[in-house]
Amino acid sequence: MTPPVVQRLLDYVAIKSLSREEGAITDRVAADLSAAGLRVARDGHNVWTEIGDADRPRLLFNSHLDTVPPGAGWDQDPWKPVLNNGRITGLGANDAKGCVVALIEAALRLKRRLDAGERLHGRVVLAFVAEEEITGGAGMEAALPRLGPIDAGIVGEPTGLTPMTAQRGLLILRCVARGRSGHPANTPADTPNNAIANAAADLMRLRDFDWGKPHPLLGKAHAHPTVISGGVARNVIPDACEFYVDIRTVPTESHLQLTQRLRAALDCEVHVHSDRLIAMDTPTDAAIVQAVIDARPQAKPGGSPAMSDMVFLAGTPSVKIGPGESPRSHTPNEYVLVSELEAGVNTYEQTALAYFRRMTERGK
Repeated sequence: MTPPVVQRLLDYVAIKSLSREEGAITDRVAADLSAAGLRVARDGHNVWTEIGDADRPRLLFNSHLDTVPPGAGWDQDPWKPVLNNGRITGLGANDAKGCVVALIEAALRLKRRLDAGERLHGRVVLAFVAEEEITGGAGMEAALPRLGPIDAGIVGEPTGLTPMTAQRGLLILRCVARGRSGHPANTPADTPNNAIANAAADLMRLRDFDWGKPHPLLGKAHAHPTVISGGVARNVIPDACEFYVDIRTVPTESHLQLTQRLRAALDCEVHVHSDRLIAMDTPTDAAIVQAVIDARPQAKPGGSPAMSDMVFLAGTPSVKIGPGESPRSHTPNEYVLVSELEAGVNTYEQTALAYFRRMTERGK
């Protein structure tokens, strides 16, 4: 007989749920939670419920329901999951529907403990959201204010069950280098004011820029120019060249401080395109981090280079952790192992119990 957590994952992977198209999977998750006897709330493509016997502390169990589109190279229909030799292959199996079903199963185990008369001394807020893959405004960012106070968070993402306590942020800058238009034939080579050449000089300065103090788990911030455009014709010296810089930041320097240093170092105009996704860092002595270590004594906290909805929990002690491995995400024949799912369920359940126990001992 197929274990419930495995069957649920097979069912969920079979439901197409690209970003902004999560309606069907949200319907199914809401129905499953309702069938388990839980009171379900929904807003758009976000769904949540609560399990517990105390008002506080409130521990968030969160993951996302959307997937990226399937790329080329699949050996099967991405929405027809295959279970073979302990491996579930299909779009979203690893990122992050495996985390979704593991969180659901862990929450249902906690409910069964309550139904059997056991005390939890806390409350789990189980929330599954849309648009994580595109950092859309209708997902976690919209749902979080509806969930009530959150004292700590578990964000389900494939980390090999390594607790990621730090996460890089994202700062996107739009830079504009200026020049003076003219005819190349009438402009001496030693006296041009060419916007493309000026942009190139600033790009070289970016390569040599001091990216600041390294973070112990994430290292230094780093940047990549990702888009560039300039010029209007092959025989006109360009008077403007625009380029975008994708900067993956770390908690040792704020986006404002970094932007100010870059403005001082570059000749071009530096405009902030996006700075809302800040880097995060949860201290290792936080109760939620220690609770994960209680559940997985072999685990050592790490830092995640990848963005996730943990960014919206800034100021709330949080850990990104889940079954599966990040390098499998967004790849053809994406998969998660049944053994990883089972370990994930146990880790989530035991983390919640350990967190509530630690908070009770602290008298909070």
